[in-house]
Formats: sequence, structure tokens, C-alpha cells
Amino acid sequence: MSILSRYVLRAHIPAAAAGLAIFYFVLSMDFIVDYLNLFIAKGVPGLAVLEGFLLSLAWMTVMAVPMAVMVAVLTAFGRLAGDNEITAAKATGVNVFALIAPVLAASVVIALGLFWFGNHMLPAANHRLKVLLVDIHRIRPLATIEPGILTELPGGYTILVDRLDSRTSEIFDVKIHRMDGGDPLQTIVAERGHISSDRGDEFVRLELLNGEIHELDPNDATRFNRLLFERHVLNIEQGRSELVRSDESRRGDRELSLAELRSRITQRREEAHASRLKFADGLEAHLTGLLDLADGASPPPGSAKVRASRGRMLRSAESDLRAEASSMRQVRRLEVEYHKKLSIPFACVIFVLVGAPIGIRSGRGGIGIGAGTGILFFLIYYLFLVGGEQLGDRGLVTPFWAMWSPNVFFGGLGLFLTLSVSREWRIAPVAKILELLRRVPRRAQASTETT
Repeated sequence: MSILSRYVLRAHIPAAAAGLAIFYFVLSMDFIVDYLNLFIAKGVPGLAVLEGFLLSLAWMTVMAVPMAVMVAVLTAFGRLAGDNEITAAKATGVNVFALIAPVLAASVVIALGLFWFGNHMLPAANHRLKVLLVDIHRIRPLATIEPGILTELPGGYTILVDRLDSRTSEIFDVKIHRMDGGDPLQTIVAERGHISSDRGDEFVRLELLNGEIHELDPNDATRFNRLLFERHVLNIEQGRSELVRSDESRRGDRELSLAELRSRITQRREEAHASRLKFADGLEAHLTGLLDLADGASPPPGSAKVRASRGRMLRSAESDLRAEASSMRQVRRLEVEYHKKLSIPFACVIFVLVGAPIGIRSGRGGIGIGAGTGILFFLIYYLFLVGGEQLGDRGLVTPFWAMWSPNVFFGGLGLFLTLSVSREWRIAPVAKILELLRRVPRRAQASTETT
């Protein structure tokens, strides 16, 4: 059995390497174009562009490894079945599950390695990539404006445009925020605008037409000033001509390890609890004031003092409720990210349970057929994952089930298919599905040979 196990595992290595290369290539195509644009159009140093691409490979690895496992299992077991080696093993008394078991054990090792990588290496790589991209976009930032993408500008500004005419340098449906410490101080909204060079190469003139300026009142955070304008001009610094590295300590959700996520979840829960207590204290104080009013110890109900007190209480209560809701939204988002770090590596095990019986029943197939079938299954899995993440962030599903439901569904399907192959169950619906999976690649291959 040890010889047979090693033989089965060796059959997976070439297919796994080929699948990994294919998926790295597919996932990196868009980013290669973007990085080449940075190097050619913006003059970013080649080493910085290469560093950005290598850092991008970190998150690609988390996605590509489970896909490569699926391709390797489909291709290897398909070849073993096509060469009648599965039949020969069963003729000598070897159960099919005994052939799947070493691959399943190897997938557990791969899943543990991928979990370690996603928990320790990936957050650091994501953080370094974010800081590097921010530093790159500081070089002539207005040249990087793209529709629908938030772009950071010097001076604490961020800009978002709905449409951009690169020929005339006109922008439409413009939103500009001036930030301070993560908080918006001023928001500018305009129907359209125009970008032009001004004052040499150091500044860019941003002319906005038909818009509004919303600015927080520095003396009262619950009020803001609103100014309408027909024409408003901003002079934005072009930025540095050379790449200057910065040190950014703030980390997003995908730049944290499991321990850091747990710590931040606890912190956000404490903030939500504090906001709830503050709301309760304010409500209690207001009710106490009403009781005093009933006893005649306070001014009449219609007095200006009572109305002002009621207004302050309502604004304070609304602010406390908003703060609690915001903290709980962050808690849900952090918990979803926490469970995602655990569920994606486990997909390596799930794909072995699903792919092995399909490969055995479908027969011989090349790396192309294995890659196509693997992409199909992973696409379904990924849609489950993305949909669950959205539902979990909105609180419609618990974070656990939002991220683990794809594994539960495909895991149950994989166990059923594995048992059906190892015990040679003959179930009509399963046979029809496997026959369909067998015919589609063969028809595609036959049509290719014909052409």
C-alpha cells in the first residue's frame, strides 16, 4: 500500500504544478496590464513595479492553490481510471477509498500550510502592497483617476468620478472629500469638471461646475454648512516626481492575522456596548427630567429650556444609536473575514472529496479538461463565498454560516460521491450527471480535432 500510495501521489504532482501555473497566469493577467501602465505611463521604477506584482501573488496563492488541487485530483484520477489502473487495483482487493486516502491526507497538509500562509504571510503582504500602491499613486495622482475608483490626492483629498473623457480631460458626477484623520471635513459634489495643468508642473487645476460644498460645523458636529456654486476651482499638487516610501501603521480587515482580528472584534464589541450604555444613561436622565417636570420642579413643558433639552437628548440618542450600529457592522465584517481565513484553506480537502470520484467516473482527461472542470466547480464555490460574504456583512446570515456554508454543501456532496464510488453504488441521477460530465469534454475535444 505504501508503494501504491506514493504512486498515486506522484501522479498528482505534474497536474498540480500545471494547474497552479495556469491559475497564476489567469489571475495575474489584469494586474500585469495595470503594472505595465504604472511603469510606462507614470515612470514608476521597475523594481517597485516588480515588488508590487510579487506582493500581489500572495492573495493569488490563497485562491490558486485550492483550484490547483481540484485540477490535480480530476486529472490524476481521470488518467488512472482511463488506463484501467483503478480497475486493476480493485481486482487485487484494494478499495477505491484506499487510493483516495493518501491524497486526502496530503490535502490536509496543504490546507494547514495554506492556513499558516494566510494567517501570517498574507496580511503582511497585503499591507505592504497597500502602502506601496498609495506611495505610487502619490506620483502625479490625477493621472491615475479612473471612473468608479476612489483615488487619493495630496492635501488630504479623495476623488471619485462616474465618467472620464480622456480626450478632453472632462470629468462627470464628481465627489471630492477632504479628510482629516479618517474623518471627512468637507465634501464637494459637482455635475462635471475639467482637469488642466496650472503653475507649471507642480499643480493641477481642477475646475468644478454646478455643485455644492458640504462642510461640518467645527463648533457643532451635528450641523454642517451647505454652499451652492456654479464654478469652483481647486489647485491640487501634482505630487512627487520620484517614488518616496512611507510608513503606514493602520491596517484594514484583510491585513490582520486571526489574533489581531479577535482583538479588534473584542474592541468593537466594547465600543458598541459603551454606546448602548451611553444611550441608556441619556434616556434615564431624560425620563428623570420628565418626572421632575411632573412634580413641578422644572420649567413648563413649552418653555425654550425644555425644548432645547429635548433637542439635545434626541441628537445625543441618535448619535449613540448610530455609533452602536456602526460598531456592530464592523464586528460582522471582521467576523466574516475571520471565518474566511479558516474556510478557504479547508476547501483543499473538500475539493479532493468532490474531484476524486468525478475523475474516477469520468475517465481519462487531459490537463485542459481537468482545468476546465476545476474552474467550473471553483467558480460555483467562489460565487457561494462572495454571496455569503455579502449576506454576512449585512447581518442577514451569521458570519460562520456565511463563510462555511460552501464547505458544508460541497463537503456533503463530496462525501456522498466518495462513498458512492468506494461502495460502487448505482444511483441513476448520479450516473446521469457523471455521464454528462464525461460527454461534454469528449465532445469539445472531438470538435477541436475536427477543426
